[in-house]
Amino acid sequence: MKLGRAEPTAKTYVMYVRNLGKFADLNDPEEIKGVIATHYKVNSTKRSACCSYDAYLKFMGGTWEKPRYIPEHKLPFIPTEKELQLAINTGHRETFVYVRFLYETGARKNEAERLEWTDLDPERNNVTVKASKKCNSRILPITKELMDLLFSLPKTENKKTVFTKKATNTRSSAFRQRLKRLAKTHNNSRFPKIHLHTFRHCKALREYHKTRDILQAMYVLGHKKIDTTYIYLRMYKQIYKPQQPNQFITKRPNTEEEEDDLINSGWEFMYLNPRTKLGVFRKPKLS
Repeated sequence: MKLGRAEPTAKTYVMYVRNLGKFADLNDPEEIKGVIATHYKVNSTKRSACCSYDAYLKFMGGTWEKPRYIPEHKLPFIPTEKELQLAINTGHRETFVYVRFLYETGARKNEAERLEWTDLDPERNNVTVKASKKCNSRILPITKELMDLLFSLPKTENKKTVFTKKATNTRSSAFRQRLKRLAKTHNNSRFPKIHLHTFRHCKALREYHKTRDILQAMYVLGHKKIDTTYIYLRMYKQIYKPQQPNQFITKRPNTEEEEDDLINSGWEFMYLNPRTKLGVFRKPKLS
């Protein structure tokens, strides 16, 4: 059944095939097509069910005419920075550090869960995020505060990973429950829309906002194809533009070094300051 696929993918395929087997004969592709068309409501899950059954048939030596379902294109939910920080500060200590790691690096959940102590470089405040099925390996900077938090977690001889191993989706389920409670506490129905993967979306937007460099954003996210990163560029334009004048932060550097720092950090040049002969720069606020 695995066919060389990653273990989480194989488990997902098994789950779909078992569910399909509850409603139809797995040896009857036409009957399975009907179940997929009626049992699943959205195209993304129908597509996953088709891929799972297709893998099953290949393993069994069977064939079928695979239906083609195009997933609906939906922009991911982007919370405000205040909402993100409140979401990070829920749960016990390891959960807080885990979510903070996702916030700072934009790593996928499975990448964070495979993080080992040897991947941490406290001298340079860097962390190595190892390659996953969909992403390349990369070395990313993190704050000293996060590095200290990571090393404050329990460490034993038998524990190679920084974060305690848990069953699939355990962290996601627990996080959703905490966000539901947070929604009631703050009377804000937006909180349940925040998922662990939301921190990756937000990191992508922050990285592009800081550098205005699509290749840098691509590297940080580990994307193998730049087309995937361009989705965030379109999101950035829709979410942060057009901006009103009061939605910008303006800075007037006093030295060429300060001007270089602003340019390298992605600040947008507006006009020349007649007093200092240096540029005036602005950057949209990240609310």
